[in-house]
Amino acid sequence: MITESSTKPSSFSLRNLLQEQTRDLYDAENSYCDFLGKMMQTTTNAELAEELASIATDSRSNIADLEDICNFLEVPSEGIKCHAMAGLLREAKEITDVYECSSVKDAALIANAQRIAHYEIAGFGTAKAFAVQLKLPKVEALFSDLLVRASKADKALTKIAVGSWLTSGINNLAAAGN
Repeated sequence: MITESSTKPSSFSLRNLLQEQTRDLYDAENSYCDFLGKMMQTTTNAELAEELASIATDSRSNIADLEDICNFLEVPSEGIKCHAMAGLLREAKEITDVYECSSVKDAALIANAQRIAHYEIAGFGTAKAFAVQLKLPKVEALFSDLLVRASKADKALTKIAVGSWLTSGINNLAAAGN
């Protein structure tokens, strides 16, 4: 987003908006990637730890893709602070610090990771729509990849939370107080 130190172009176009949104998403992804290590250390569930590690790997790919998009759009990737992600990460830290029961803490980690995934889905989807409108197929394809990874993470986290045919899921364990 445009910060107080930014100067607004005299004609702020959809391309300018895409550039700013991409830079915002770049900062968000870097912040999340840095925080994922703490999330992995906090969980007591092996399946959740494995999924968070997978998300961290995807996050590093997301950062590289966002750098590529910034290069294509001819803007620096750094220089924008994503206040929304900072808030999501602050809440994630605060809420996970509150719970002592391991399964409830794991449920809180999933809830926070899914909020972040939904933020990514909204951001990547919107940016992809801008790229389509601006007829930037390379940017559109990269945002499509980002969107697929965020959606995949969200679905995997839901499965861990609610379980499947053979597992009860973390939410069930948390409800039982385990």
